Amino acid sequence: MRDILLQASTYPEPTPNWALDKVAELARRLEAKASLGVCQVHIPPRSNWLANKLLSIDGMIAGENKKSAANAETLANSFKSTIPENLLGECIVIDCPGMVTHWRLAVRARTHDLSVVPVYGHAEAIPVAEGLVFESGRPVLLLPKATEVKFERIAVAWDGSSVATRALSDSVPLLRRADSVTLVQITGEKDLSRAATSSDAIRNLKLHGIDAAAVDVPVEGKDAAATLQNYCIQDRRDLLVMGAFGHSRAREFVLGGVTRSILDSPELAIFISH
Repeated sequence: MRDILLQASTYPEPTPNWALDKVAELARRLEAKASLGVCQVHIPPRSNWLANKLLSIDGMIAGENKKSAANAETLANSFKSTIPENLLGECIVIDCPGMVTHWRLAVRARTHDLSVVPVYGHAEAIPVAEGLVFESGRPVLLLPKATEVKFERIAVAWDGSSVATRALSDSVPLLRRADSVTLVQITGEKDLSRAATSSDAIRNLKLHGIDAAAVDVPVEGKDAAATLQNYCIQDRRDLLVMGAFGHSRAREFVLGGVTRSILDSPELAIFISH
């Protein structure tokens, strides 16, 4: 992975500096270029004559747009000062009318190896991550604040499906650098008799210079997502690799239960591929 894109927002809460610091560290570890993709929210005029007369809506909107533009400039400057000069890529500012969206950023993400979406309470973080997963054709790293980016102990959610296989393949550059790689198969949730086996996946990884182990973990209370995350926390894993599955209908993404649940409340860094 030589080309990382950090997704950033300007409104209502700008992307915090810790996200820039973590991407800088990740870029150093991977010896990768780091670029910034800023979604600069621009609120279009929505007032009528009476609302503007009574509340000065146009003035309020202009003030919020000015704040968003200032946040975009501050983010770009902070990014340039945080990323080492030899690893600094582009600073891309994308106009987002009304709200944070992924559409135009996904096009740029198609020509980067990895998109990073920080999780810091922004309402649109998860929809943006979903959109990038399905629209960019590249993996996405969901990054909570309380996460180290060493990625020395990696768990791979494995069910032998095509999406798990794609995620495993996309994550190979990170797996090669890890001290420990475990393929985690949740049992008791669905029929795995026709799935590709974890032993075959381990054989393939061995050819890539990756020593991996496999573990079967019984599902806890029919909640595979909670089981996966609980295993990762108890076993001190700092990254979970998983595949996303779903389809697009009228620009709405429908994800499987495990994927959706983990995206809603990630407790560690999640590497997602589709």
